[in-house]
Amino acid sequence: MNFAEKIKIGLKYGNFKRIKNFLFNGFSKFLGLSRVRGYPLTLMLEPTNFCNLKCPLCPTGQGIINRKKQSLSFEKAKIILDQLGSQIIHLRLWNWGEPLLCKDIFKIIEYAKKYNLFINLSTNAFFLNKDFAKKLVNSKLDEIIISLDGASEETYKKYRKEGSFFKAIEAIQEINNQKKIQSKKNPIIKLQFIVMRHNQHEIVKIIEIANEIGVNKVFFKSVGRMDLGVKEDITKYLPTKKEFVRKSFEKIENKCDYLWEEITINVDGSVVPCCRDANNKYIFGNIFKENFKKIWNNKKYQNFRKKVLKNKKSIDICQFCSGSKKELTIKEIKIK
Repeated sequence: MNFAEKIKIGLKYGNFKRIKNFLFNGFSKFLGLSRVRGYPLTLMLEPTNFCNLKCPLCPTGQGIINRKKQSLSFEKAKIILDQLGSQIIHLRLWNWGEPLLCKDIFKIIEYAKKYNLFINLSTNAFFLNKDFAKKLVNSKLDEIIISLDGASEETYKKYRKEGSFFKAIEAIQEINNQKKIQSKKNPIIKLQFIVMRHNQHEIVKIIEIANEIGVNKVFFKSVGRMDLGVKEDITKYLPTKKEFVRKSFEKIENKCDYLWEEITINVDGSVVPCCRDANNKYIFGNIFKENFKKIWNNKKYQNFRKKVLKNKKSIDICQFCSGSKKELTIKEIKIK
């Protein structure tokens, strides 16, 4: 979420408590305080840590996530949301798994909406049939991000292995049908297109397709290094055009937005620095065992923030990350 989006969402979902938190949070990040004078603005909550696809640069897809495969229950999600719901403004429902494989995902969204949050979910859309589309629209989800890294089945399947370009297209059509039936504008449909060497020639074509099938936004994302044990050589996926290549391949600065603005909670309740800690290497605590307020500024969290500000490259999960979502975005196009 960029600064403009934060402001827009903050104005819609904000109240005095959240605006105060937003200011304290920004103040802490600006000054580089290891003890944050405010609470996170965003909760990244992992509904599952397993997936049906075999994407070559993904640790889940390559089967090297060493955590026990789990799905988040409604009861456990409720424990988390009851602690954080009144503080955050944004709930992000994904991490290292396919969210629609979580059987309680719609109940979780519906419950989270009681806290008046902006909620989005990212999916490969393989399971997004008519029934799921109906439930998603009913759940009042604000935005759904659908991964579509190609404008043809052939190109798409070069990375989204065992996925289906046509199922993703059908899923978008089903969501739009349900929105018409229920006379609703949400969820906003956003296509995520990771620009790689094999699909960079289809950028214009995917915009044309998005126009045809009723997509609201297209988000072009740069491919990044995770270095989490994936054996696949990323260099063969890097675009040949320099403007599409992520800047963190060349330069890393000692800063990070995630450690101040967000809290990442995996399916087992573990609180970790961000999505890059796929295997729970740096656990700050477990939200099912202690209150998040005690975890948020504990010694482990503060020491990690200090280390990032001093020598970020010394941390394995941080050494190829800019620490900012700005760098992920090549461009975003609003369709309608």
